[in-house]
Amino acid sequence: MNKDQLNFHKSRRIEFSKLIGNDAIALIFGNTHRNKSYDGDYKFKQYKNFYYLTGFTEANTALVIAPGGLPIEADKKKLTAKEMLFVQQKDERLETWNGKRLGYKNVKKSLGIEHSDININLGKILNSRYLGKYRKFYVNFAELMKLTGEMKKIVSDFMESLNIIAPNVEIIDVSYILGKMRSIKSEFEIERIRDASHVSVGSYNEILEILEPGMNEFEVQSTLEYYYRYHGGDDIAYHPIVAAGENACILHYENNDQTLKKDQLLLIDSASEFNYYCSDITRTFPVSGKFTDEQKQIYEIVLKANKDCIKNIKPGVKFSKIAEMSDKILAEGLHKAGLLKDKSKIKKYSLHGIGHHIGLDTHDAVPSSLTKTSDTDTLKPGMVLTIEPGIYFTNDMKEIPAKYRGMGIRIEDVILVTAKGCDNLTEAMVKEVKDVEERMTS
Repeated sequence: MNKDQLNFHKSRRIEFSKLIGNDAIALIFGNTHRNKSYDGDYKFKQYKNFYYLTGFTEANTALVIAPGGLPIEADKKKLTAKEMLFVQQKDERLETWNGKRLGYKNVKKSLGIEHSDININLGKILNSRYLGKYRKFYVNFAELMKLTGEMKKIVSDFMESLNIIAPNVEIIDVSYILGKMRSIKSEFEIERIRDASHVSVGSYNEILEILEPGMNEFEVQSTLEYYYRYHGGDDIAYHPIVAAGENACILHYENNDQTLKKDQLLLIDSASEFNYYCSDITRTFPVSGKFTDEQKQIYEIVLKANKDCIKNIKPGVKFSKIAEMSDKILAEGLHKAGLLKDKSKIKKYSLHGIGHHIGLDTHDAVPSSLTKTSDTDTLKPGMVLTIEPGIYFTNDMKEIPAKYRGMGIRIEDVILVTAKGCDNLTEAMVKEVKDVEERMTS
């Protein structure tokens, strides 16, 4: 881990400590292995909140943060720790099979976390007598309940004693407070989202050069994923949607197994991940390389919504107002085209919202609503979100002329809110009709 990354994760722990206060203690679990079938596991992926605070990607770990001090014993000395990471024991036999483990003695040097221990010793502090010294206890409940293997055994007594602990300590889920922290990205994070977007755009450009009728949706998917790795990406940000024709009207279409036909549109919603940070791009292309008149007509309506919404992204604007703007543009466009009599019915064809926050998660785990006590709807510098209007006409929509049916069009970009406006991190990916057709037929 380089110095910039060490400093970033350390800054997150410091900020988190300030937010929970000296009378609190927090326990944040990392991920454990998930069984896929028989003796095979799914590919391991660290929980994003745990990664946010540590940068550590091993399984069977837990982070304890106690801003007011945590009494511990190390090398037969009594110490006070404000942060402590519990990790897997070194094990030569298991490391031969599954890869090297960091070991608790290397935590300070490698991760910058002051104190550490082996995970089997975590149970020593998870009891009502110990936790009763604090007024608030923060824990990531969803992850706690999904622990498997050795970590499940280590915390089993603690889980059974939660009802004993609860009357003495206020127990709070950690997700909301971390979500608020994650809503504003640092320059370190923005650069990683920018890198993920750069990898994704380069890969889409490769696809445009080979796309043609007769290909299978899965060929497109697998080629994209090859280029993500080729251009430096670590993983896919989410399961890709590669949807030809009416398949694009299934918003989270996953089969990706149909043959591309001439005069169909192909909707691709896919992106790379870079150092745990995600991009998210959707583009809609004509399989034959040229839009039909009807496809171009609807595409231009969606494109106008995409571009006008992006132009209006700036600090102080409410994200919900951007969503209203999108629906208004789509409704007016369809009304003018003679396809929508009652503009208030636009949701029948636009289906989803205008976008979402993006970062460590594609649909980033940050609050995005307006409540009586907080406003997370108002855009602020450092927020990164998507703008993705869409229109969808299924084959059974008899009120729509037949020549428009069976098409779904969505155009999505990743947008950084800046001090004076915004920055489109996926702007290099073509979306104007003439640019798309020129790229595909050149």
